[in-house]
Amino acid sequence: MELLTVDRKNAPPIIDAVNFHLELKPYEKFTLDNGVPVYAVNAGAEEVMLVELVFFAGNSFEEKNVVAAATNFLLKNGTTKKKAFQINEHFEYYGSFLNRACYNETSTLTLHCLNKHIGELLPVVEELITDSIFPEEELAIFKQNQKQRLSVSLKKSEFVAGR
Repeated sequence: MELLTVDRKNAPPIIDAVNFHLELKPYEKFTLDNGVPVYAVNAGAEEVMLVELVFFAGNSFEEKNVVAAATNFLLKNGTTKKKAFQINEHFEYYGSFLNRACYNETSTLTLHCLNKHIGELLPVVEELITDSIFPEEELAIFKQNQKQRLSVSLKKSEFVAGR
């Protein structure tokens, strides 16, 4: 094993960030029958994939504060066919992770999973998007958690300064 020695007497060269050369992998763009654009990056022969669904449904689209973020967060909390526990168990069983995020202009659902399980997971993602019911008890828990989170955040100077 070769040890790497660090030269502490001479500073490393400074490289201008403008001269930084970034090469992205080529992507494939196609449009689904319903007009939705799809961008695919073949990252090689990995056994994992990431599927990100991006919706123009962020905070700037809401008529009342927090509706976009609450809706996005509560997508995993129940459909007409499954309760929150069953949904979470399903994703966990397949070793996958479904993340939700809400930004100013967009809202996203990001699925991380093994390629071989995509057929079992995408139908549940579709169900979350098309059949969520937003149960009252889940909404009450969300509200309580958000109030507690806000209370803690208001004690942090970085949060208060950002507001």
